[in-house]
Amino acid sequence: MPTYSSQFPDPVVLVTVTTKEHTNVMTVGWASPVSMKPPILMVSIAPQRFTHDLVVEAGEFGVSVLADDQKRLAQLAGTLTGRKVKKLMKSEFETFPADSINAPLISGARAWFECKLHSQQSVGDHTVFYGEVIKASADDTKTPLVLFNRRYYGLGEERGTYP
Repeated sequence: MPTYSSQFPDPVVLVTVTTKEHTNVMTVGWASPVSMKPPILMVSIAPQRFTHDLVVEAGEFGVSVLADDQKRLAQLAGTLTGRKVKKLMKSEFETFPADSINAPLISGARAWFECKLHSQQSVGDHTVFYGEVIKASADDTKTPLVLFNRRYYGLGEERGTYP
């Protein structure tokens, strides 16, 4: 079942983190809200990824849900390693300081979440980090970038509203 996960449409999300020595960004394939009270979201990161240990050390992280015109950022953050490249120094990335955490957030995104690490859990070949959302904001004029079956999409036409 190597492709089972590609059958779930996912928002394209960048995780940012800052420690005493490093600031990094990575694309995560799995991110989702998991609790309303308190507001908690999860991101799933493989232990061998550079960002994994940075999140543990920092105890906080930023989440930027990319807008549908930011595919290039997803590709850069997802294909370069922070062990070798200071990704956020690349000209394609524009950031702004978060209000409640040390990590920067990605300019031009659809939504932003500033998270304090609530807990973490090893699940299979990934660690699920649960972040309590300290601050959330969004640009309602933008639509999210979505990944489905290893292809990027914008949202299609609206089909109705949720009750």
